[in-house]
Amino acid sequence: MRIALLGLIALLAAVPAVSAAEKQSWGFVTSGDQVLLVYGVPESEAVTLSFICAPKRKRITVVTTVLPDKARAGRPVTIRLVNGATTLDYAGKTGRDSAEDGVHASAEIAIDPRLYDLLANGKSVRVEVADARETVPLKGIAGPLAKMRAACR
Repeated sequence: MRIALLGLIALLAAVPAVSAAEKQSWGFVTSGDQVLLVYGVPESEAVTLSFICAPKRKRITVVTTVLPDKARAGRPVTIRLVNGATTLDYAGKTGRDSAEDGVHASAEIAIDPRLYDLLANGKSVRVEVADARETVPLKGIAGPLAKMRAACR
């Protein structure tokens, strides 16, 4: 009986994660001297993919939580974005913002018009880091992407 109850609790705990994934959407945020294009759950820290631009520095930091199991901070990685026949590879590393935060991958790049073009076309972008892959829908990106292009060039 106890094993069945623990299994039910584990099953119920997994349900909100699925629901949260369904609520992800594209958004644009201005924060101080940075602008962000983000795919995640609005008004939360649950983010799958983000592009953080420092317009004055002409730099974008690509950040994703798509990672292989057992990823550890401080490792070199390549963040690959694939949309149809277009592939962009960015060299970066894994890290974490604090001891409480999970690990993420990030790559700092110069502002790259090819990135905007990749995000503007097609139905989805596949994010790959090592053997981890996740497909992110591009539905709803047009407005936030237009704001990002205008603010970060």
